[in-house]
Amino acid sequence: MKRFFFLAGKTVKWCIIAVLAVEVLSFAVITTSNWIIYGNLREGPKAVYDPYTLFLMENGVWPTANCEVIPYYPEFSRTIWFFGGSTMRASSAPYERSIPSMVAKELNGRDKPCVFNCFNFGVNSFNSLLEIKYLQKQFLEFIIKPNLVVFYDGANDANYFAVQKDPYAHEGKERAQGVIESYYKSGVGLLKPLNAAYFSSFTRELLQKFLYTASPLDANSPELAAFIQQAVARYDFAERLSASYGAKFLLFLQPLYWVETDPVADTTVAGSEHETILGRKTFPHVRGNFMTVYAALEKALAGKPYFINLRNALSTRTAPAYTADGVHNTDAGREGIVAAMLPHIRDRLPCNIPPAPGGQP
Repeated sequence: MKRFFFLAGKTVKWCIIAVLAVEVLSFAVITTSNWIIYGNLREGPKAVYDPYTLFLMENGVWPTANCEVIPYYPEFSRTIWFFGGSTMRASSAPYERSIPSMVAKELNGRDKPCVFNCFNFGVNSFNSLLEIKYLQKQFLEFIIKPNLVVFYDGANDANYFAVQKDPYAHEGKERAQGVIESYYKSGVGLLKPLNAAYFSSFTRELLQKFLYTASPLDANSPELAAFIQQAVARYDFAERLSASYGAKFLLFLQPLYWVETDPVADTTVAGSEHETILGRKTFPHVRGNFMTVYAALEKALAGKPYFINLRNALSTRTAPAYTADGVHNTDAGREGIVAAMLPHIRDRLPCNIPPAPGGQP
């Protein structure tokens, strides 16, 4: 009996050591890949809890350059709210180089006598679900209401669904759900800190990412159909909510390296991105999984009056448009995106100022 307990204790000890070793190895892989792709050990800047949206960036609303206001002449003023993920926020670049800053520069440089005030409500890792909640929060709390609301989506919706296979997929979903539900879900839930550690573990995150990159999505799965149905319902709601405040709504489906179908006109640029972007050969299903979700969104949203498809908007680029992950953009990429957005923004916010008495605007 004594020998049995000795062996049992030894087995438990080595099992614990093995679990810790796998977790440390997973930590090393995750943090190293973050450093290679993002230049940071963590994926994105510090997030803080928010009761409406689950989380927001610690440093608040990202500044927007080149904005103008005319406080006492509202007929000359146009306000645009921009929502999206890290590609919209662009917090790794100077804020003057974000999409909202460059849109404001172009509009205020040409569309006189109107002036444009743009707000960058992009938040790292946000997808359509979290953006809808953030939109509601800003209509409730933000004092300056918009004339136009812009959503810029595609990458995060595709990525989180591909990883989680859940219609309600979003960043942090399983960690938050695990902490809230698991106390009563199983006996292990009595050990709340241990259960929370399981859902937050690097081993679990690494396994999910491996399965995402190693296995193809089923384009006909009921989970994907439910996800697409809910995403479209969110955008329809965003349009109705914006209209109730007198604002128009635009959804841009963002360009991604992984979903482009038009060849890049400049072969030198195509070759450079081919060498720079990671995972092309190592993770063969990344492109396919992005394409599966993206194509389903594209098809379901076609014909919506607020929908603009930018899938191939950067195919004429003359400089690399994407960073190593094939999602985030270089300055040249953002410039191309802004050029594609501007005609649609101007169409929704024309600078038609009624003439004053005497014929002067």
